[in-house]
Amino acid sequence: VLGGAALFIPIYVGVALMGESADKLENIADIFANIHNQVSLTVPADGVRYMHFFHGPPGTGHKFVVIDIALQANLLLAWQVLPRCFQLIDEAGVRYYPLSRSPFFIAHGVELVMEQSRVYDGQLLFEIPAERKHVNLLFDRYQQSEEVP
Repeated sequence: VLGGAALFIPIYVGVALMGESADKLENIADIFANIHNQVSLTVPADGVRYMHFFHGPPGTGHKFVVIDIALQANLLLAWQVLPRCFQLIDEAGVRYYPLSRSPFFIAHGVELVMEQSRVYDGQLLFEIPAERKHVNLLFDRYQQSEEVP
């Protein structure tokens, strides 16, 4: 709480002295929101499809899940978007990474350096067991962990 107060009080005083403080405080709130939500990911209402063939069949006992996405960077990112940034979760809580042959990665590359405010759209392709259904799609920065000996 003290750290937050130490951060916001000087900002508030500076904005108040400059005039139009309400508008400037709103802009500061937007900047902090963008820092917290660096990337916006949207999936249209009809953007998830189950398929048994997508430029070839899935492995035995599996099916494809194709998800239409639109991805936008709210800030200039210092990291790349990789296939491991995305995870599909099924009803059993099992997580799946998209296939690198997803149309999204074919169009934009598997190490995407996003430009701020540009929308990147396409389809992610996942392969899951045939009896499973998707529950959620997660997006987060992927950081390779170093194994501790």
